[in-house]
Amino acid sequence: MEFTRREFLTKTATTVAVGLAVPPWLAKMVWAEGAAGPGTAAGRSLVVIQLTGGNDGINTVIPYADAAYRANRPTIAYADNQVLHLSDHVGLNPVMTGMKELYDGGKLAIVQGVGYPNPNRSHFRSMEIWQTAAPEKLETEGWVGRYLDAVREGRASALTGINIGNEASEAFQSAHAAVPTIQGLANFGMAFPRTADGDQRSAMLRKIQTADSNVPYSRFLKETAQSTYDSADRIHAGIEKYRSNVVYPKGGLGKGLQQVAMLVSANLGTRVFYVSTSGFDTHSGQARRQPALLQDLSDSLLAFQQDMEQMGAEDRVLTVVFSEFGRRVHENASAGTDHGTASEMFIVGKPVKGGLYGEYPSLTNLDQGDLKFSTDFRSVYATVLDRWLGANSEIVLGKRFEDLRFV
Repeated sequence: MEFTRREFLTKTATTVAVGLAVPPWLAKMVWAEGAAGPGTAAGRSLVVIQLTGGNDGINTVIPYADAAYRANRPTIAYADNQVLHLSDHVGLNPVMTGMKELYDGGKLAIVQGVGYPNPNRSHFRSMEIWQTAAPEKLETEGWVGRYLDAVREGRASALTGINIGNEASEAFQSAHAAVPTIQGLANFGMAFPRTADGDQRSAMLRKIQTADSNVPYSRFLKETAQSTYDSADRIHAGIEKYRSNVVYPKGGLGKGLQQVAMLVSANLGTRVFYVSTSGFDTHSGQARRQPALLQDLSDSLLAFQQDMEQMGAEDRVLTVVFSEFGRRVHENASAGTDHGTASEMFIVGKPVKGGLYGEYPSLTNLDQGDLKFSTDFRSVYATVLDRWLGANSEIVLGKRFEDLRFV
């Protein structure tokens, strides 16, 4: 009887877990057999940026040479001479000069026409699909969480994955990996201000929380508290060494990426950072709202890349940008755009093989007014997992997807 690779791993995991009391995640641990491996992937980090709200990809990467573009967008379309040309067909929004600089330097790959089968236009469900990489079913674990479990990293350190922001990301949900959500680095893990009196109180609280106790779950609580304090100590020690003259934009994304830069400089062994920025649900007045958002994204990415180069980390950090869906081709009556489907993804970093990937969707051959996707977003995830993080994407994503070779 023949077994597929996945069936073999699944059956072996069950056997090992029952026979030797080894947890199933250990049996699932497997590295990629392709371009990257445990040696080449060591020390590498992935930064994921989520553009919440559904960014209008058509006015981000603009098909300026397509007559259907202006025909469908009489008030919000850009003129040819405004667009930052990337090819004889498409170009970047005029405000995205930072990303144009990255593109010209070969440090920006743009994957066009990204989506998934049977697209969902609900913010909540579509974001859940992107975070779990499971369009066909309701999944309780995120794709990053499954990656951390599959390579054991999630149990090795509480800082293997870090979420920057106010809310935890479902992308990190997993059976074993514990990932902190950090709103501000200066106060992470601290109950009191960083003053002499505050430090004294924190030390007392630490002693109480980590002391032996006979209360239920005391061992678990003790280990959790100790892990939190240890992580806080490592973060504070690391960010104190951060030095940079790079000026980041003052918005939330710029602040979040600078915090990621601090953590990268601290060399904490973090494999995946996750940052979210919102406001991309442009149902009305898009021409007033979207340019500021795109400029913030563009300038923040350029600043972050400059910071990586200044600290000598440019060879070990890759950034991926996505939004949960694009917008409809035709503008609405409020000079905005409504929920759509396919859009683009951005991959940034020195290791990137810059350029345009995939096919730009037709603006006339539509599915009920929406763009038809040509590249499954899981192909981007698979390429990052296999070729950058050195993990087996088939284990994490459940099946094999196209290798886009942008890194």
